[in-house]
Amino acid sequence: MDRVSYLKKLRGKLRRLPAHELNEALVYYEEYFDEAGVENEQQVIQQLGSPSVVASQILADFAIKDLEGTTDSTKKNMTAIWLIILAILSAPLSLPLLAVAVALIISVGAVIFSFVIAIVATVVSIFVGGVAALIGGIFVLTEHWPTALLFMGMGLIVTGSGILLFPIVVRLIKKIAVVCVEVLASLFHKITKKHNGGF
Repeated sequence: MDRVSYLKKLRGKLRRLPAHELNEALVYYEEYFDEAGVENEQQVIQQLGSPSVVASQILADFAIKDLEGTTDSTKKNMTAIWLIILAILSAPLSLPLLAVAVALIISVGAVIFSFVIAIVATVVSIFVGGVAALIGGIFVLTEHWPTALLFMGMGLIVTGSGILLFPIVVRLIKKIAVVCVEVLASLFHKITKKHNGGF
C-alpha cells in the first residue's frame, strides 16, 4: 500500500464525518506523510497502522470533541454515542474481542436505558398521581369539604413536585448520555491499545 491508496481508504472510512472535519483529518495525515518524505512512506504506514485503526480513533476523538464543544442536546449525545459505536465496530479487531465489545455495549446500554425509563416513569407517576388526587378532591368537594381540601392540597403539592422534578430529570438524562460517550470512548481506546500491543 502506498500513500495515495492509504489516504483514499482513510477518506472512505471517515465519510460519516462532517466535510470540514474530514478535510482537516486528511490534511493532517497528508502533512504527516510530507514531513516524513517519500522514502519513508512505508515506515509511516507501519507506524500509523491500518486506515481502519486510524479512522476508528478519529471517529471516537471527534465524537468526544463534538460533545464537549457544543451545548448539551440529546441529539448531539446520541450522535456521539453512535459515532463511538461505529468506531469500535469499524476497528479491525479480532472476532472474540469484537464480540466482547458489542456484548458490553449492549449490556451497558440496556442497564442505562432501564435506569432512564425508571426515572422517567417515576416522575410521570408522581405527576399523574398529583393530578388524580386533585381531580379526586374536586369530586369529593360536595360531600365532605375538609377531605376535598386535603386531597386538592396534596394533589397540588405532588403535581408541583412532578413539574419541579422534570428539568432535573432532563439534566440527569443528558449527563448520563455524556458519561456513556466518555465510557464508550475509554472502552474503545483500551480495546484498540490492547489490540495494537499496548502502545
